[in-house]
Amino acid sequence: MSGAERRVLTGPFLRFWLIQICAQVGAKVALLFLPMLAISGYGVSPVVLGFLNALQYFPVLAVALLFGGAFDRWDRRTCFTVAYVGNSAALLLVPLYGDGTHRVLILVLVCTVMGCLVAFADMCAQTVPPDLVPPERLVAANGRLEFVYSMCLVGAPGAAGLLYDRTGSGTGMVVISVLCLAAGALSLGLRIPHRPQTRTADKPRVWAATVSGMGFLLRHPILRVTTVQAGLFNFLEQAVLTIYLLLAVRTWGLSPGEVGLTITVGGFGTIAGAVVAGGRGGRMSTVWALVVGMGLASLTPMLLVFADGPRLVLMTMASAAFLIYGFGMTVYNVHAVSLRQVLTPPERLGSVSAAYRFFAFGPIGLGALLGGWAGGFLGLRASLAVFVVLLAVGFAVFAVVVLRIRAAVAAALPNDTVDKQGDAPDSPVDATPVSPANPS
Repeated sequence: MSGAERRVLTGPFLRFWLIQICAQVGAKVALLFLPMLAISGYGVSPVVLGFLNALQYFPVLAVALLFGGAFDRWDRRTCFTVAYVGNSAALLLVPLYGDGTHRVLILVLVCTVMGCLVAFADMCAQTVPPDLVPPERLVAANGRLEFVYSMCLVGAPGAAGLLYDRTGSGTGMVVISVLCLAAGALSLGLRIPHRPQTRTADKPRVWAATVSGMGFLLRHPILRVTTVQAGLFNFLEQAVLTIYLLLAVRTWGLSPGEVGLTITVGGFGTIAGAVVAGGRGGRMSTVWALVVGMGLASLTPMLLVFADGPRLVLMTMASAAFLIYGFGMTVYNVHAVSLRQVLTPPERLGSVSAAYRFFAFGPIGLGALLGGWAGGFLGLRASLAVFVVLLAVGFAVFAVVVLRIRAAVAAALPNDTVDKQGDAPDSPVDATPVSPANPS
C-alpha cells in the first residue's frame, strides 16, 4: 500500500469511514437477524419470509423517486444523522412489542422503516467521496468503503446468527440499535464541503431532478451497462440468498449461527478483494476488474447447488461459495462505483446515484419475493438451481458487452492500465470513448 493510499483514511474521510462502519454493521446484521427471528422465532412460511426480506429493499424505489434529487442540495450531515437515529429507534420496537400477538406486524413495520432509512442514507453516502478526496485517490477511497460494505454484507450474517444464538431477539435488537445510534452521533461532527449549486431559478424540482438523473444514467453508454447488470444480478442474488437461508435451516439442518458462519467466511474474500481493487486500483485494468469480479460473484453460487453430504461438507462448500463471491463482488464494486462518480457531473451526482439505486436495488425486493415463492412452489433445490443458472447466463451477456466497449471503459478512470492506443475499436461506443472530464 502506497503512502498516498494510506493517507486516504485521514481527516473528514476518516470520520465518514468510521460512520459507515457503525451504520453498515448495524444495518447488515439486522438484515439477517430479522429473517432469522422470523424463521426460528416465529416459524413463518417461505412466502412470508420472502415478503419480509422484500420490505427491506422495496422502499428504495420510493425513496429514490422522492428524494434522489435532494442530495445535491440538502445538508448531507443532517441526512445521515436523521437516518441513523431513526433506524436506532425503529429497531427498539422489536424488544418492546415483539412478543405480543401482533409480532409479525411489528416485524413488517420495522423492516419497512429500516428499508426506507437505509436506502436514504446509502444514496446520500454515494455522493460524499468525490467531495472528500481528489480524483486520483477516488478508487483507493472507494476501496476502503467497499471493504466496509462488502465485509458487512458477507460477514454480518455470521455476527447476526451468533448474536441471535447467544442473546435472543430482545438483547440482539438493542445491540444493533446502539450501533446505529453511534453512527448518528458521529455524523453530527462530519464536515462535507458544499457542492456548487445552480441558481435557484434554474433548479428543477426534487422529483424532476431525480427523473433527469435516470435519463442521464440510461443514456450513458457505460453507466447503462453497469446499471442493468447490477439490477439483474441483485434480483437473482437475493432470490438465491432467500432460498439458501431456507435450505440451510430446514433441509441441511444448520442452526442460525452455522448458517451465518458459512456466509461470514466470505469476509476473508472481501479483504482480499479490497486490497486488490482499493490498494492497487490505480494499476489495475478496469475492464478486467468488472468482468472477472462479476464472473466470480455470479458463477460461484453453483457450489450451493451441488453441495451434498455431511454437515461439515455442506458448510465447507457453502463457505467457499461466499468466500469467492465476496472477493469478486468487492473487486467489481470498487471500479463500478468509481466509474459512476467520475463520469457524473458533480452537481448531478445525488440524482444519478439515486437513479442507480432505483434501478439496481429496486429489483432486490422482487428477488426476495420470487425466491420465497419459488422455494415453496418448485422446491428449494430446484428453485436454487434455476436462479443460479440465470446468474451465469446474465454474466455471460454482461462480459460480452463490456469487452465490446472496453476502450470507453478504459478511458473513463485515471491511471487505468488498459492500453488506450490498443486494438481498433469494434463498436460505435469504442470509437468515441467518454472523457472523464466531459461525460456524455
